[in-house]
Amino acid sequence: MRRARIRWLIVLMLGLSGPAVAQTAENPPILIVDMQRIKNETAAGRDIQSKKVEIRARIQKAIADREAAIRLEEQILAEERPTLTGEEFRTRVQAFEKQVFENRAFAEVESRRLQQLLQEASALLRGQVTRVLATIMRERNALVLLDPSQIVLSVDQLNITDEAIARLDKVLPEVELSLDIQGAD
Repeated sequence: MRRARIRWLIVLMLGLSGPAVAQTAENPPILIVDMQRIKNETAAGRDIQSKKVEIRARIQKAIADREAAIRLEEQILAEERPTLTGEEFRTRVQAFEKQVFENRAFAEVESRRLQQLLQEASALLRGQVTRVLATIMRERNALVLLDPSQIVLSVDQLNITDEAIARLDKVLPEVELSLDIQGAD
């Protein structure tokens, strides 16, 4: 993978030895964008994160409420055990075990639903990020967009992260992210 990048950069540099070398410092062929900052600092990125925390808390509360009901049922079953026949007790134990398994299944289903919702929201954000970055690259006649982790040393004017964040905040200030939790109050 590293060799492929090096080969690609050599080919790019050789290709830049022609007319592209004439580009000025105002229109460099290489730009830098910090994708981690875009994810964490855009309004949409922060919105996704805060909604994820809120939804996860609601799921955890629903699970905890179900677990409390199960513990209460278990306590009642233990108290009534001496008064139940063997058959009645087995029937109640089976019903209790069914509740336990249903709660586990509920937790798994809601977790998967949240993950799917987050993937969709992230895809929406990535799509907008791609459009904004492509626009900036076209406007500046840039050929390459690199992450700061790939750069050893550069001038600040190559970094377009702040500009990208500002533009993204205008086109995607928030992301619709809601989840009706099954069986929650």
